[in-house]
Amino acid sequence: MTEPLWTGDTGTLSEETRRALVDLLKGPLITADRKKDTWHAITTDTEALRSRLHDVFLELVVDEDAGIAFTRHVRPDNDEVQAPPVLRTEALTHLQTAILLQLRHELGMSAPGERVIVGDDELYNAISYVRAVDNRDESGFKKRFNAAVNTIRKYSLLTDTETEGRWEVSPVLRHIFDADTVHALREEYLRLARQEEGEEQ
Repeated sequence: MTEPLWTGDTGTLSEETRRALVDLLKGPLITADRKKDTWHAITTDTEALRSRLHDVFLELVVDEDAGIAFTRHVRPDNDEVQAPPVLRTEALTHLQTAILLQLRHELGMSAPGERVIVGDDELYNAISYVRAVDNRDESGFKKRFNAAVNTIRKYSLLTDTETEGRWEVSPVLRHIFDADTVHALREEYLRLARQEEGEEQ
């Protein structure tokens, strides 16, 4: 039991842990190198934070090797429990999904803990097959690509490096897409692209 922080305070968490809880709820991602105080609270008071998050149907994911933590909706194994949506969600465009799948693929090709850096041109070329189902115009597709990358950067899934046009891929994607999902979705996009190209001929 901690000392009250104000008159009438009935909370039981320390101030540091409460601030970490707020940061986790605000999201989308906590990294050890960017939020050292929050990371310290998460790693020293993990079970208390996990319990508080469970109270609102959220689970805490902590990857100490990668230095990341985030929250996501619980996935009850009991069909009688219908967890209400808590976190804000946004639907991904086809292009955003394709980029994220490519980034997850790049992570899968690396060793755990290894930094993965991607460049603008190589990422653009890697997902160019999506043009057939997204926008056949080169200029229009490039604009959509840039907008999609900026959205992904906003959610800290890509972070800037010292070199302009090159980004580090967040290891959190390992927890969002498993290898089987990545393979299945990429195959489906390739199938759609081949289908579109066939209809053009």
